[in-house]
Amino acid sequence: MQSLLTILILGMWSFFAHPIHLTLSEVVYEEKSKTIQVTHKIFMDDLERHIEESLKVKGKEVNLKLGTSNEHPDTDRYLAEYLAAHFKLLINGKAYKANFLGKEYEDVACWLYVEILNVPKPKSVDLTDSFLMDLYDDQSNLVNFTFPQKKGSMRFIQGKVRESFSIQ
Repeated sequence: MQSLLTILILGMWSFFAHPIHLTLSEVVYEEKSKTIQVTHKIFMDDLERHIEESLKVKGKEVNLKLGTSNEHPDTDRYLAEYLAAHFKLLINGKAYKANFLGKEYEDVACWLYVEILNVPKPKSVDLTDSFLMDLYDDQSNLVNFTFPQKKGSMRFIQGKVRESFSIQ
């Protein structure tokens, strides 16, 4: 009986490991170099699960094992593809190629780094952030941004994954 109780408690602990479903992104325009630097922080287990489930739907069985010594050799490619599919930026109505720079692991989180080159001074920004949206109903994605003459934050939730704004 006591072992059953222990199993139930351990199972509940893993289920409630992080009861908040949140990602954080930072978008910064560097006027001097005409680049946009993007940093994402995502819970590693959620990211891994979402990528693996997305690949499984496409007929690919992949076990990423993020942050372990047995990490899948194509992890960077899968991460770059995931970012391109779920985080889109249009500057002045134009899409630019995002270059995946790399990743870092910090406890239960994964930091992902992206750079967009040769971006003229932004006058309008259209942003789509659908990270993990079809995984959790309560998913919330926060994006902080810094552009010339405009700083702010946006929150993306189910049914609201795209937002536009002008920079004057």
